[in-house]
Amino acid sequence: MKETFFKIVVNTISIFIVAWMLSGIDLENAFTAILVAVALALLNTFLRPLLIALTLQITAVTMGLFLLIINAGMVLLAWKIVPGFNIISESPFWTAFWFGILMPIFSFFLGLPEKIRQQKIIIKRVINFGNPPFSDETSQESNDSQDFQDAEIVEDDDTNGRLNA
Repeated sequence: MKETFFKIVVNTISIFIVAWMLSGIDLENAFTAILVAVALALLNTFLRPLLIALTLQITAVTMGLFLLIINAGMVLLAWKIVPGFNIISESPFWTAFWFGILMPIFSFFLGLPEKIRQQKIIIKRVINFGNPPFSDETSQESNDSQDFQDAEIVEDDDTNGRLNA
């Protein structure tokens, strides 16, 4: 639930950024951006996989470039569904096309710190795997430092820099 809320917030912020960058996108207010983020999340969850399955052959022939057309279609559907989200350009398709390219890029970079934090937690769990629970903080600190002292990075051609403990 917390992860879904975080994704909606990140997507909302990226929608604001892309709407500011593209002159053909008009958002009435912040609530509209939230509705667009939720609508795109729902469309991408339920409708996009069906469209990808139906257009698999043309997607394969175009080496995946047809997915950009599907993204633009999702933005155009959100435009029709969400009141207050307006595409006011002479060619709404191309505005939706660029929106569908730029929004995931900004969402990726805005969500990157959270992904790094999650990776650090996973790495810490892997390092502490099999260690007994700690009774006080001094034993935890000594155990953590011992784990890092025991680990060595092997950079041979066949190991590709694996961490050996």
